[in-house]
Amino acid sequence: MKIQRAIVITLIVFLAAGLGAALFLPKEKRWNKEAEIKIGAGDDISGVLMDETVEALKDYKVSRTHQSSSFQDCCSNTAQWAMNAKEINVGFYCTHIARHTVMQNQDVEIYGPVIMNGETIVYKDHWENVENLAVTQGREKSKALAQETYPQIQGFNEITQKGILYALEDEQVDAAILDITKAAKVPDYRNMPLSDTDYISYVLVVDKEFEKTEAFRDFIDSYNRAVSRLSNSDYLAWTMGVKEEWLENKNIKFLTFTRDRSRLECQFQC
Repeated sequence: MKIQRAIVITLIVFLAAGLGAALFLPKEKRWNKEAEIKIGAGDDISGVLMDETVEALKDYKVSRTHQSSSFQDCCSNTAQWAMNAKEINVGFYCTHIARHTVMQNQDVEIYGPVIMNGETIVYKDHWENVENLAVTQGREKSKALAQETYPQIQGFNEITQKGILYALEDEQVDAAILDITKAAKVPDYRNMPLSDTDYISYVLVVDKEFEKTEAFRDFIDSYNRAVSRLSNSDYLAWTMGVKEEWLENKNIKFLTFTRDRSRLECQFQC
């Protein structure tokens, strides 16, 4: 009887230990092979942020669209269509198009701002002679900021993203409002800030159903790590292929998210 009792007690101890391990020891994260993160960003500074974010998303199938014709510029019709057609479930958009997108599609929302001060005004010679600015099509907020900051500006030429640098170099315009990555391609040109105050350049738009998933939470964690890296001016300069000194007067800011961050905040500030 004593032997049987000892066996029973031993079995109970092992069962209790196994149950405790199952409940309290950290579990290996399961890879959901069906989960897919479909990200959209333009061929601009938001695309740089997207690429950095994707680097740490090893457990998911990730498709990104800035290298395709469907999302080279967030202001294009195809970029807006991509979210509405569920070609992407999360995307980086300029504020004007983000508002327009969520007004047309009740299945998506603005999650929050991601990049501030992402543009600069580039010109060749004398700023006092600048009156006519080139601006990428659809960048209504950029036009308003430039007009408010510099009353000398008399007009704007809306030009495609691919043609805006050519228009500047061909002197079809006096200056151009460029995304910081495009301005980096002509580092010898002079530049002025688009605004005297901070402004939001890009926001994150997300599909509401995708927002509820673990994949999106992992996306946000990876995004925050990307923001930490890009906030280092030395690393950002290396990524963009410019000298760190070139960034000194650009004041670009990458913004992190917290789990309890209010997503309505941006809708009133963008």
